[in-house]
Amino acid sequence: MTQGYVFKTFDNKATLQAAAASWIADALKDAIARRDSAVFMGSGGTTPGPIYEALSQTELAWEKVQIGLCDERWVDVDHPASNGAMMERTLLQNNAAAAEYTPMKIPGSDPFIAVDQVDDLYQDAALTDVMLLGMGPDAHTLSWFQGGRGYEDAISSDSTSVVAAVEAIQSDVTGPNLLRMTLTEPCVAYARNVLLLITGAEKKAVFDTAPETAPVSIMKRAAGQALTVYYCD
Repeated sequence: MTQGYVFKTFDNKATLQAAAASWIADALKDAIARRDSAVFMGSGGTTPGPIYEALSQTELAWEKVQIGLCDERWVDVDHPASNGAMMERTLLQNNAAAAEYTPMKIPGSDPFIAVDQVDDLYQDAALTDVMLLGMGPDAHTLSWFQGGRGYEDAISSDSTSVVAAVEAIQSDVTGPNLLRMTLTEPCVAYARNVLLLITGAEKKAVFDTAPETAPVSIMKRAAGQALTVYYCD
């Protein structure tokens, strides 16, 4: 039985990042060629930054691309932990400044109150062309943190919502920013292309051995053959 997804290994992070930028650009160009528009959902973290910077200089019809987030910490848009702020600094520059961007954080102190409003804003995420994901050493992906408030809503394959509000249980991985907004399992299941980035042997071991109930395993099943994994030590 085959694993059902593509797994590629790179010599170092720089080559992985360059390949990821090219892979995303090609997938967006293909979507634009097929239906004259494309939807890209990106993640935060340290690895995507250089990918976004390279991608921002790619020549494609960015005015036809809609950009959003896979998940967001419920912090002010100028907060250092904001995924949206990082994306604005790195991706929404140069050629990609022409793209349409929808923040996931809206004014208000409670994502559980704002979830319906964000769900309305993120309806395009239901048919994402390219989704870029990372994974934590605790096997979380997106803001799917096991045991947290809202987690079951986020991972439910029966969900009719594009987004879910989450309050994670504090850990070394979450840091102090526990309130989150995240895309749901059906968004992953309907995404046309999902790229997961894994760096380091420790995370590779987590990916390979995570139990079926772990968030990354749930994501893996939802994405199916749409999943590509890029890995470097």
